[in-house]
Amino acid sequence: MTDPFSLVVGVAGLADVCIRFAKFLKQAKDGFQKVDEDLEDLSKEITALYSVSDLIKRSFEANTATVFDPGDQKIINDLWQTTRTTLTGCRDLIERLNALITHVLGNENPKHARSNSLRKYLRLQSKEGSFIELRHKLNAHQTALQTSVVAVNVIYTRNSQSTSNESFAELSKKLASLGADLRSSIVSLQAKIESAAERDLDNAVKSAQNVVPLASLNTHFYTPQTVSSIFTGRTTDLDSLRHYLLHSRSTTKKLHSQKRFVVYGLPGSGKTQFCCKFASDNKQSFWGIFWIDASSNEHAKQSFSTIARVGKVEPNERAAKSWLSSLTRDQPWLLIVDNADEANFPVEECFPDGESGTIIITTRNPMLKVHGTIGPRYYQFGELGETDSVELLLRAADEPLPWSNSTLDSAKEICKTLGYLPLALMHAGKTILSRLCTLENYLSFFEKNWTRIRKIKSSNDVHLISDANATIYSSYELIHDGLMAKGTQASEDALDLLKIFSFLHRQRIRVDFFFRAVSNPKLEMQDQKRREQEEKRIVNQAKPNATWAQTFRNFGIHAVTSLLNLGSRPVLPRMLSDAVAAGGFDELRFREALKELYQMSLVFANPDPKDDSYSMHPAVHLWVRERPEMRISDQAIWCQATATILTQAILLPPLGDTEEDEILRRDLLPHVSHVQNIEHIIQARFFENQQSRRRMWPVLQPRFDRARAFQLVKFSMVYSQCGLLEEAEKLQLQVKEFAMSRLGIEHTTTMDIMLLLSSTYWQLTQGEKAAELQQQVLEACIKVRGKSDLKTLKIMDAYGSSRWQQGRITEALGIQKTAVEGLKKLLGDNQVDTLRAMGRLGRSLGKNFRFTEAIKVHLKVVHGLRQQLGASHLDTLIAMDNLAMAYFDRAAHGYGHAGDLDAAVKIEQDVFDQRKDKLGQEHLYTLWAGLNLARIKGLRGEVDEALAIFLPGHAIARRNLGETHFGVLLGKLHYGRLLMYAKRYEEAEEVLLEVTESHQQPHSAHPDRLLAIFSLIKCRNLLGKQAETTVLLEELTESTETLFGTDHAWYKYLTNPQNLSKEPEESKTPITPVDHPTESINPIAKGNHVAMIAKYGHI
Repeated sequence: MTDPFSLVVGVAGLADVCIRFAKFLKQAKDGFQKVDEDLEDLSKEITALYSVSDLIKRSFEANTATVFDPGDQKIINDLWQTTRTTLTGCRDLIERLNALITHVLGNENPKHARSNSLRKYLRLQSKEGSFIELRHKLNAHQTALQTSVVAVNVIYTRNSQSTSNESFAELSKKLASLGADLRSSIVSLQAKIESAAERDLDNAVKSAQNVVPLASLNTHFYTPQTVSSIFTGRTTDLDSLRHYLLHSRSTTKKLHSQKRFVVYGLPGSGKTQFCCKFASDNKQSFWGIFWIDASSNEHAKQSFSTIARVGKVEPNERAAKSWLSSLTRDQPWLLIVDNADEANFPVEECFPDGESGTIIITTRNPMLKVHGTIGPRYYQFGELGETDSVELLLRAADEPLPWSNSTLDSAKEICKTLGYLPLALMHAGKTILSRLCTLENYLSFFEKNWTRIRKIKSSNDVHLISDANATIYSSYELIHDGLMAKGTQASEDALDLLKIFSFLHRQRIRVDFFFRAVSNPKLEMQDQKRREQEEKRIVNQAKPNATWAQTFRNFGIHAVTSLLNLGSRPVLPRMLSDAVAAGGFDELRFREALKELYQMSLVFANPDPKDDSYSMHPAVHLWVRERPEMRISDQAIWCQATATILTQAILLPPLGDTEEDEILRRDLLPHVSHVQNIEHIIQARFFENQQSRRRMWPVLQPRFDRARAFQLVKFSMVYSQCGLLEEAEKLQLQVKEFAMSRLGIEHTTTMDIMLLLSSTYWQLTQGEKAAELQQQVLEACIKVRGKSDLKTLKIMDAYGSSRWQQGRITEALGIQKTAVEGLKKLLGDNQVDTLRAMGRLGRSLGKNFRFTEAIKVHLKVVHGLRQQLGASHLDTLIAMDNLAMAYFDRAAHGYGHAGDLDAAVKIEQDVFDQRKDKLGQEHLYTLWAGLNLARIKGLRGEVDEALAIFLPGHAIARRNLGETHFGVLLGKLHYGRLLMYAKRYEEAEEVLLEVTESHQQPHSAHPDRLLAIFSLIKCRNLLGKQAETTVLLEELTESTETLFGTDHAWYKYLTNPQNLSKEPEESKTPITPVDHPTESINPIAKGNHVAMIAKYGHI
């Protein structure tokens, strides 16, 4: 260890100079008439530096007697030596600063400086540059000391295993967190060294970097397989096994016997994958995880030899088992004895001696279950349950959600035929995913055509191909050879383009995909620079009294962001990479390559001359990708190039926020889906080759860097826009975790992805998750940017919308008003973000019974979005939907102008028709428009037409979303009200009762439930069942008062006896207007509409 006396002396010397300098600075500050920011900041830095030095002293004194192993001891010695040098450097810098300020202000007591500032005195004597340089150097030294403190904490925490009362898992988690802190500190220190040109601190970086590998207690991790990304089922078994192996004692007579558990069952039942999943999930609970191939004695011995090399003992079975037995309780280990299937295999010889360690055995032999010693001692694996089997098959086949009834029926038949065995289901899914068959014809393929499949072997890969297609592919080989023989730029580009086309979906390959892939990166680079400047502005505008920790954090974020931005050069075909380098798309060169392919009938132009796109024959499409000469490594490269082109063709909002961009994303969906499917196939083939042990390829895992994160975000937007929300959520979660771990929640990029994910959660009806994310982001944004910042206002608007969705409409109104007022000041009334926020404010106004205000707001929004985005943009359609329902609300509550319902039905019909054309009849937005249109028509007295629109859509919603989805329940609520319009009261009562019961948890006080109770009371009154409404009325009154208060219009409306009576007077309005004088509103024309409104009520 470093000399204790010299380190303590170094700390004491620094402490002494800090104290003296702090007193001098206080006197200097007192000499100015106003607060001098330079002196204030410097005083705080000195105080913080003193605290760090004191912490170093206490850490050193508390651990001087600690004994380390030789390797760790060298690292700690180097660390303390570097720390001592840094302490000396800090002391020298402070003394130099002291001398400089003393010289500038005079040698006498500085209180005579009654005016000006330190910075002015520095300028007068040309010392400002020296002052700034010393400050930067001192800040870098302070960061170096802080990094040393974190590194020391890592080492001593790791070394505390034998004395700590914490479990191995708890200690491992703590150490992982410290390791993350250390890595962040090192990045920050490196940035400050560069900024201050203080190369003397390079050793501080090196000594801290030597500690990073020690920040994990899991030292060895060897399993036979990677865990499948679509691992399905066995959740309860995994949880129980964790409890048995990590928290329970042995169930054998021997109290402290070795923990062993047996998993036996049919081949292909997922035993090994289950064990690998357990090992992966519980990695931090074991110091080492090892694997034995128990398929034979020879394989087992070879596996033990591998373990022996890890333990640095003789490479044989006995040495390996002895080493495992010698490991202490601070080195818990898990041994997976896999595939012990042979009846004569001596599995007990695989158990190291002693009581330590945990062992899991997988086998087909049920006789081996006697070796279990913990919990129930064994699991018997056979077939999966039907539900898990169906899910596994469909996920393996990458069938898009939501799964229709016909899809589920086909899957169930396949699962039944394959005996519900996971391995067979995985293979079936891969077959379907590879487009060798479809889900519907798989059984026919399996039963009749499997003998027609043969393997074509090359030196690099194994391809599956049908006999029927072999002749076709051979003929196209001649075309391929002809293009290669030409040797021209056009022919070489054509071959590259052909490969890219084969990884896209075979139909409607738009030329502007490639044009955008070249031009968009420049736009994104400009936007990125703008964002970086915005981040710098935020850092520079930080409060003068920001702590050193906040300053440290800002430098850390900047450094990490810079590193992430480095990325790697995107993989593109030469034609496009040349275009990017030249700064523009070479359309002539691209067209020449297309001409080569078109002339050879390898691609076909779209017959519509206005649609500049191309397609490929399915046989050619498959052939290009699966040619024997196309090795898996080649496929991976071309797949990545194709994914890069698609990624660069997509612009993130606000750049890609026009109707044209929206159309592009819809057209990209089959191509994004196809390239991701192919990527999965390639990964599966790498995995298959690895498992076959004929070719030791690494399992392909795309590098997760900034480029990959952007790719997943862009792809998720395509999925989300097209209604594939679960797919979008999966991708966004990956990016969110990446951003949180690299940048932290207060970084703009992290906030953006969290907001995008919250939007997806809302569409998935996971409102609590969405609101929680938005609240976290809003708090972080206010902390970093302030309440009047543009981004803060946007997040505030989104958060207000979430509160509206949750039924907290009064709270939502206040939040949204603040957001809209701020956005108008910053952006103007007609900017897209302002208009969107105004639309959401209009909804809250309407739900607070301020109907006319709401209509005026929605009219402005519709007009503005039509100008900015186009008449058929999705956002414009949302605004039109809001306007239609605002007219509807005003009419339905008895405050309508003549023509409100006519305007509502006309607008909503337009929205419904456009959404059907643009999104399809099963899209959530289309179903929502159909529900609203049915409500309007029902209130107009067109009940039969309303039901004809509503019932087909409701059936789709129930199938796709499930009976408990809030949208389905809302539809059912309005179905009950439509039945009341039709005077089918008994049916309406049954439907409304189901809704109230379904809403009891967790939305018992949500306005939807209150309306359901209100409607049920009304319905029973009309049936003469007043005696059955007492309890409901009490709940309605209490819940409404809790949610809104007694002064709110909703309370008055829902609890008004007149509205709940059997036959209210038709001429009366349901409630006194609360947002405008009564005389300012013309009552709606007398007739059937008003009669229905008065009789049935409305929300």
